[in-house]
Amino acid sequence: MLQLELFPRMELNSLSDFQRLENNRLSLEDRRRLSHHLSFFQTPKPSDVIRRQHSHLVDKILGFRIRYVEEMLVAEARGFDPDGSHETWGPALHQGVQTWVGLDIQTLQTPYSECLRILQLLKLKPYQHIVDLGAAYGRMGIVVGGLYLKNSFTGFEYVKARVDEGNRIYHELGFSRSELIEKDLFHSSFELPEADIYFLYDYGQVEHIERTLKQIEKIALKRPVKVVVRGKFTRRIINNRYPWLELRYEGKLEEEFCIFTAYIV
Repeated sequence: MLQLELFPRMELNSLSDFQRLENNRLSLEDRRRLSHHLSFFQTPKPSDVIRRQHSHLVDKILGFRIRYVEEMLVAEARGFDPDGSHETWGPALHQGVQTWVGLDIQTLQTPYSECLRILQLLKLKPYQHIVDLGAAYGRMGIVVGGLYLKNSFTGFEYVKARVDEGNRIYHELGFSRSELIEKDLFHSSFELPEADIYFLYDYGQVEHIERTLKQIEKIALKRPVKVVVRGKFTRRIINNRYPWLELRYEGKLEEEFCIFTAYIV
């Protein structure tokens, strides 16, 4: 069994370093220690393929059973739609809601290194709260829980199996300030909780995104708010219809996401 007492002197410079960690039988204490090191969430090379492979290895090192969960979801969805695909299985299984059952796992989730980059650009202050809308297995909550000990994270996700698996890992790692909640974001009864940062993807229809942005607008009238957008569709809606959200680039121009700041006077 690998012991990580000397981990601060270890270097994670290539995928082979992560593969070595994944092949060793790490103790729970080892995994907890790894989660508190910045280099654990940094990709060895700035390429999309390497980012995905790195995230896959980090998932396995931390003990996620994502492939098992997703395969069970696909098997269940096939019972409703035998000849379907990731375009149809989610709605067939979840009452018309697009949950992307059958989509490639690394496409479904944001890479760990990108979550880290976002958090670094946000320059979080202690006790600020992050809300992720459509969190899947909650990778953002892993990075927050491991590196930002004075911040809290809430991720909303429709699929109960993903919520349960993400919370299982949070509990094992001792991340008491990170939580996933099973919730239908499209339901008329859903009210967005107040937070400092919102992480928003392209999801649902135009009216779903519009409803979320209008709820954020109400909150932004009371407190400073930042919105991290991952997706060109939502970005376009904001640029065309929500001038109170001001695009801010901190550091170099990012291709995968944008950070907006509420600007309401």
